[in-house]
Amino acid sequence: MLRINLLSRDVLERRRYETWYPYVLITTAVLLGVLLFTGAILWYVGYSKQASLQQLHEVSQELKSQADAFGIFEQKEQDLLKRQTVAQAALANRINMGQVANDISLVLPDEVWLTGLDLSESQGAQLQGDTPQSPSQAMDVGYKSVASTLVALNELPQLSDVWLTSAANQTFSGWSVSALASGTVAAPVEIVQFAAVSKLRTAAAASTGTSSTAAATSTPAAGSTGGE
Repeated sequence: MLRINLLSRDVLERRRYETWYPYVLITTAVLLGVLLFTGAILWYVGYSKQASLQQLHEVSQELKSQADAFGIFEQKEQDLLKRQTVAQAALANRINMGQVANDISLVLPDEVWLTGLDLSESQGAQLQGDTPQSPSQAMDVGYKSVASTLVALNELPQLSDVWLTSAANQTFSGWSVSALASGTVAAPVEIVQFAAVSKLRTAAAASTGTSSTAAATSTPAAGSTGGE
């Protein structure tokens, strides 16, 4: 049977294109869905990253605050170390007068005693002492004791440049002399009176063995002791 299509060619072309519309719409809908899904994923990832960055920023701010707080303690520690350094320097440059006087008394020979002892950071050490000089002994016995005293003083780490300033025979009437026949009687005894001077070393100079003398300050912590 012969079929004759009386429709125009334009109508036939339009109907053929109309049959593709559902496929085009489906493809467009699928692409749009894919785009929306991809956009949602990207938005979620971006939001998560932004939240992580915000959290990191908050943590960094907290750590910075803690670091600033520790910085105050560090500054205080540095100030404390500076004060400790100043205090140690002051202690190293001081002179313990009591220790110096005690050390001097320990090194004196048995036959020597001090009648005066003055200690000063500016003037150093000034000593006056006596030692017996019996007429029955040789004339240089008392002076040998004086020399031994100077040697012993010069070996002290707190003293340096020990010099004898004077030494002379004197008569001392305060002793009791034992005689074989008449017993104990009071009689004058010859003694050697001497004086000596010395420079004082600071604690730091004494530890290193240098002979530097402590310099006098505007308010010197000078001490003076006397013994008999």
